[in-house]
Amino acid sequence: MKILKNAKNISIFLSAFVLGGIVTVIFLKNTGIFTGRKQISAEKGAAAKPKPKMKMVKGGVMVSMVQRQLYGIKVGKAKLMKLTRKIKTIGEVDYSVPLEKTVTLKYGGYVKNLFVNKPGMSVYKGEPLFTVYSPELVDSEKDFMLAYKNYIKLKKSDFNFGIKEAKSFLNSSAFRLKRFGVTNSQLNMLKMGMLILTNTTVHSPVNGVFLKKSIFSGSYFNAGQPLYKLAGLSRVWMNIWVYEKDMPFVKTGETVSVRFNAYPGRVFYGRVSFIYPYLAGKKRVDEVRLVFNNSKGEIKPGMYGNAEIMIKSEKVIAVPTSAVLITGAKPLVFVYKGKGYFMPEYVVIGTRYGGYYPVISGLKNGERIVVSGTFLMSSDSNLSQAVGSMAGMPGMSGMSNNSNLSQKTSFKAGTQAISNNMGRTKKTSSMTGMPGM
Repeated sequence: MKILKNAKNISIFLSAFVLGGIVTVIFLKNTGIFTGRKQISAEKGAAAKPKPKMKMVKGGVMVSMVQRQLYGIKVGKAKLMKLTRKIKTIGEVDYSVPLEKTVTLKYGGYVKNLFVNKPGMSVYKGEPLFTVYSPELVDSEKDFMLAYKNYIKLKKSDFNFGIKEAKSFLNSSAFRLKRFGVTNSQLNMLKMGMLILTNTTVHSPVNGVFLKKSIFSGSYFNAGQPLYKLAGLSRVWMNIWVYEKDMPFVKTGETVSVRFNAYPGRVFYGRVSFIYPYLAGKKRVDEVRLVFNNSKGEIKPGMYGNAEIMIKSEKVIAVPTSAVLITGAKPLVFVYKGKGYFMPEYVVIGTRYGGYYPVISGLKNGERIVVSGTFLMSSDSNLSQAVGSMAGMPGMSGMSNNSNLSQKTSFKAGTQAISNNMGRTKKTSSMTGMPGM
C-alpha cells in the first residue's frame, strides 16, 4: 500500500513540474525575450543596408546633409597662418677645433722632465708642461752674449769702424732667440750674463685638458715635431645629423635646444655655426655644427644629446593634413562651392609642418574646403569619374590621362596578382604527396 501511495505522489510531482515549465515558456514568449532575437536580426538587417551613394555631377560631387553626417564630413577654411616645424635629432659633443693646440718647438733637443703626462689632466694657461735641453738653443745663447759684448766694447772705444756690423750681428742673434721662444726679459738677463738657458721649460698655451703626447723623458725631438696636444673646454662643438628633407629649414645662426641624459630636466642652448656642404656617406644625412659656451665645463666631449630645432615660417596659406588627399598624380582637396556641391581641386603643397600643409598654389585664403572625411568622400563618390569630367576645365589639363593611366596600372597589377596566385596553386597541387606536404 505504501509503495502505491509513493508512486502516486511522484506522478503528481512530475505533472506539476511539466505544467510549470509550460507556463514559464509561455510567459517568457509573451514578454518578448524570445522575440528579441528577431528584433535584433531585424535591426542588423536595417543596419546592413548600404549608405546612400553621393551623386556625381559635372566637375564635382553633390553631398546631402544626411550624407555629410553619415560620413563625418566637415567643412573648414584655408587660413593664412604662421606654421611651426619641430626637427628632432641627435648629436655628439666634440672638441672645438680652434681651441685645440699642438705644442711644438722651433729647435731640436732632448726631453728632461715631464710635469703633465696623464691624458685627461686639467691644465691652465702658463702651467709648466715639460723641460728640454737643446744644444742648438745653448749655442744661440752663447752667440748672442758674445755679440752683445763685442758691440758694447766697440761702442765704448774711439773707433767707429765695425760698430754698424756688430749691431747688425747682435740684432740677428736676438731675433733668432726670439724665434726660439726666448722673451725680452730673458734676453736682458743674458746681456747681464746671469742666465744660460740650458734647460728650457715649456708652458701650456691654453686652459683646458691634456689629450696626448708623443715624447718621453730622455727622448730626442726634432724642430717642428708635435710634442703635446691640448684642448680648451670653454667652448665645445656638437655635430648633429639632419635628414635631407629637413635641410632647407636649417639656417646658420639659429638657436638649438639640447638635452643630455647626464642632466635630467635641464636644457642647454647652442647656436648653428656651420652646415656641411655634403651628406655623410651612406647615412644620407647632413651634419650641422653647433657651438656651446661651456665656461663651467659641464658639457664634455663624447656626450650624446637630443636636439630640437624650432623652425618658424612666414605667414602662408595652410590647410590641415586631413584635408589633403595624396593621389597618384598630385595632391588634391575638395572645395565646397555651396548647396552641397563639392569640387576636387589639385593643389601644390610644401613640406609638412606638424598637422598642416602649406599651400603654394591652388587655394585662396578663406576658401572653404573639406577638412575631415576626405578619403571616405573620394572613395564613395568614384573620384576618377569626377576627375575625368573635370578634364578640359581651366587648370585641369592632363587629369583624364592620369585617371586612365591609374586604371590601366591597377588592371595590370590585378592581372599579375591573379596569375601569380594561379601559379602558386599549381605548385602546391604538384607538391602534394612529397615528404612533409
